[in-house]
Amino acid sequence: MKAVNDILKDIKSKTLKPVYVFDGEEAYYIDLLTAAFEREALEPHEKDFNQTIFYGKDAEWSDVVNECRSYPAFASRRLVILKEAAQMKKLVSLEGYIQNPSKETIFVIAHKHKKLDGRSKFTDFIKKNHVYVTFDKVKDYQLSDWILSYCQSKKINISSRNADLLGTYLGNDLQKIVNELDKVLLNVTGANEITEELIEKYIGISKDYNVFQYPTAIMERNYAKAFAIVNYFISNPKEAPLVVVTATLYGQFCKLYQYHYAKHLGQKEVAAALKINPYFVKDYEQASKRFTLAQTIQGIQCIHEYNLKAIGMNVAHNDLSLLKELTAKLITLQ
Repeated sequence: MKAVNDILKDIKSKTLKPVYVFDGEEAYYIDLLTAAFEREALEPHEKDFNQTIFYGKDAEWSDVVNECRSYPAFASRRLVILKEAAQMKKLVSLEGYIQNPSKETIFVIAHKHKKLDGRSKFTDFIKKNHVYVTFDKVKDYQLSDWILSYCQSKKINISSRNADLLGTYLGNDLQKIVNELDKVLLNVTGANEITEELIEKYIGISKDYNVFQYPTAIMERNYAKAFAIVNYFISNPKEAPLVVVTATLYGQFCKLYQYHYAKHLGQKEVAAALKINPYFVKDYEQASKRFTLAQTIQGIQCIHEYNLKAIGMNVAHNDLSLLKELTAKLITLQ
């Protein structure tokens, strides 16, 4: 993200502004930037007297302002960080300081998991006069590209398919993804690619039996492969709850439904319409030959029915028998 990289460069070069405000549901970048300020905004010998960290739940706005107005000791500037600012009861009471901040203080507001009130004058003034960046959750269809970009920044390769596997399995919690990728990097020195084998060994996602391979087997109408995965899920129920399986499967069939209407377009246009990496367009092209539009619609209806059963509606069966039933019905759609 360009805004993040620009701020990190400014921190390293010590060309800093008086006020920085970070908000939004995605905490990863807020934590990353806050940690960079703590680590590098001041020299090590300056921190004892000139760096103060507040936590929103316990902080009084007046104490925060007093620290921001204090003069630096044996240094040219101070650093004041307000973490968990969303929990501060009278955050808008900082408006007076925000409108006239000290030139000797770097004030960082980390407002995680929630955006500032966009209708308030407080927020409007920050947006117009200070460094303000909001971080939204990365969309599911963007996760593969995000993982590819992160690995590139670490100078290690990962295939689009494996990036999509990690995104599907780990979800859009960026810190969780980073933790798992860093676990691989920490244990494997000298490797130039994160392979399926490394993912299985260090992250615990089976390269052959996972919630990404299961929809692929269904789309291929590969009876043996699909039921081999189902049997693995039955033996390892914590790895693939039925609600997770049906959600992943539903997403794939919905994309196949979209493909039937977009297949006359070029590869890039299809990828944009389905919100997938262009690398995967060929998979939907092949699947469309095995499932007609009518069969795709039947499949979506069937998955919806079993998803309701998975959450306990109108069912007396357990998840294990349901998964077998769903698999058989989808592969034998007429």
